[in-house]
Amino acid sequence: MKRMLLILTFLLAMATGRAQALDATICNAGSDIIYYPNGDLKSCNLGDITILSGVTCNMLSTAEFYEQGMLKSCITKNFFYYEGLVCNEYSLISFYPSGKLESCVLATRAEVDGKICVEQQPIALFETGKLKSCTNPR
Repeated sequence: MKRMLLILTFLLAMATGRAQALDATICNAGSDIIYYPNGDLKSCNLGDITILSGVTCNMLSTAEFYEQGMLKSCITKNFFYYEGLVCNEYSLISFYPSGKLESCVLATRAEVDGKICVEQQPIALFETGKLKSCTNPR
């Protein structure tokens, strides 16, 4: 049981690790790969379904990273759950350098800061978590 817990902890740490530990091997062969001046990966099209900073990013979609190594954006493969919000699968998701959600397409209707935001539409948050914008029901 302890061994299983240790393995799960290791896998979770790897899945939420910084992009600096990643290199061009995650990129689709033959796709454009962009690096920061320091040699860290800035963006590329993913060669496979890849877990980056806890997000399952879809294959052949562009993944972008901040210079600090955290995921900036990608196209999700699965639903992504974040503090009561459900971000849609197969849609763009973006994060602040701190790792906090910046924007996504809602999979379900949500109430944020007393405002109703409709499903299948983008939502944007300030880094504090306060609502920046969303589509209200008609």
